[in-house]
Amino acid sequence: MEAKNMICIVCPLGCKLKVTKNDASPTGYDVEGNTCFRGAEYGIKEMTNPTRALTTTVTIYGAAMKRLPVRTSGTIPKHLLKQAMEVINKVEVKAPIQTGQVIIKNILNTGVDIIASRNIYQDSFSLGINLLVINNLKEVEYAYWRWGSCF
Repeated sequence: MEAKNMICIVCPLGCKLKVTKNDASPTGYDVEGNTCFRGAEYGIKEMTNPTRALTTTVTIYGAAMKRLPVRTSGTIPKHLLKQAMEVINKVEVKAPIQTGQVIIKNILNTGVDIIASRNIYQDSFSLGINLLVINNLKEVEYAYWRWGSCF
């Protein structure tokens, strides 16, 4: 019989699960070591169709920050994570962005969206810097670093 040992990540207990293929079982698997029903569900799902939440960043323009944190609105199949990252890495957004705003709708036809994880406001300094006559670039860089988007 096919068996796999894993640690459950559904709750903070971190139960050590042993999942064994069993055709006689209604679910097709036997799960040992779980202290709650969620552990059994997790073990079976890991054996049949493992999924993961994805968190990363995308490039953002017109803001004090260079990267916008994003995440999936649900879980996507584990085997699609690399392909999803290839799509996400090509995305560039422009400030302002609101938390929960959809950045990529229905990534890889999974029914899951890529959404913003925080608010990012338009930065007046980065928008207006092209209009400034800069005599000493180091002073401007220091001021930008020191005060960020407060200009």
